[in-house]
Amino acid sequence: MAAGQVPVLDLAAFRASLEHMDLQRRQGEDKIELSEDARCMARQWGEAFSTFGFCQIVGHGVPDSVIEAAHDAARRFFKLPEAEKRKCDLGKGYGAGGFTAQGGERVSATASQQPTGEVLGAGNARPPDRVESMVVHGTQEVVIPEGVDGYEAAVHGYHDELVKLLRAIMALTACSLDLPFDYFEPYFFDAEGKRRGESSLRMAFYPAWKEGQEPIPGQLRYGEHTDYTGFTILWQDHNIDGPQTAKEGLKTPPGGLQVRMPDGSWLDCPPLPGAFTVNAGDLIQVWTNDEMLSNVHRVVNPPPGDRSDRISLVFFTGPALDTVVEALPTCCGPRKPARYSPVTASEHLAKKLAASNE
Repeated sequence: MAAGQVPVLDLAAFRASLEHMDLQRRQGEDKIELSEDARCMARQWGEAFSTFGFCQIVGHGVPDSVIEAAHDAARRFFKLPEAEKRKCDLGKGYGAGGFTAQGGERVSATASQQPTGEVLGAGNARPPDRVESMVVHGTQEVVIPEGVDGYEAAVHGYHDELVKLLRAIMALTACSLDLPFDYFEPYFFDAEGKRRGESSLRMAFYPAWKEGQEPIPGQLRYGEHTDYTGFTILWQDHNIDGPQTAKEGLKTPPGGLQVRMPDGSWLDCPPLPGAFTVNAGDLIQVWTNDEMLSNVHRVVNPPPGDRSDRISLVFFTGPALDTVVEALPTCCGPRKPARYSPVTASEHLAKKLAASNE
């Protein structure tokens, strides 16, 4: 097991600078510049994703109350009887929205060969994952479970706050790549600032071990994989016994996230107080021509005998489905030709989801 941790970055200074630049743009100013603190953060952001493909972020601006409400709604949903949860299954497989029961996903089947992007498929995969999930796309068509008071307000409120954070993250990414801070906005937002790109909240429940239901050989809570499209913003299960957003005294449940290091070893990535974990997906690596990495990660089993379950709030992001993703102008040139063929976001996402649902 590798030692150390992924970088921890404070976005507060960049977010403040972004607000100032937005004001300058609205006022029609010609010269819009980052503050020095924001420039420093942009450099650190680029370094984190070129080395690890992961970081943890604080100073993100998401209110504690929003996080607590969403986590509580998720826990109350997953405590429902199995028959009640299955009423939220749309019958379309993972990714379509709604509930997916344990055994419905095999994420390790989505592993792909680079740079061609060929999916290796179920023949090389682990057994189906030990997880159940509920997916919300942030639309009015969202499945609302019965018996979970306040569910819709909690999950939509969380989704909306994470969309705001995504905008800051994409501006930070643009600045780290020597692009205008608003370069990515047309791919994710319309002219009125409303969400145009793909985003979904996946509430994941990893059940505790029970006698007679131990993992079969090779089975993990969530197998090795890369994420499919844009940045993933993850709220891990921070605390078994108390508030998720507590600033001290956290007791995280065992059996959590591991990130693959450059030497091939695996690094435990427990959450820091108040921090989201962020990683880059496949289309970020294609866009940046390998300057940012879509790194392999997994969720491992807890030690035998442990009786802790685990809930994660996973916010997936990506550009609009009609976006053609190819190497950015600042990431390729005569000395660094594009490694990947252009691909539409919809084509890549559909290929990965099909493999996961095999």
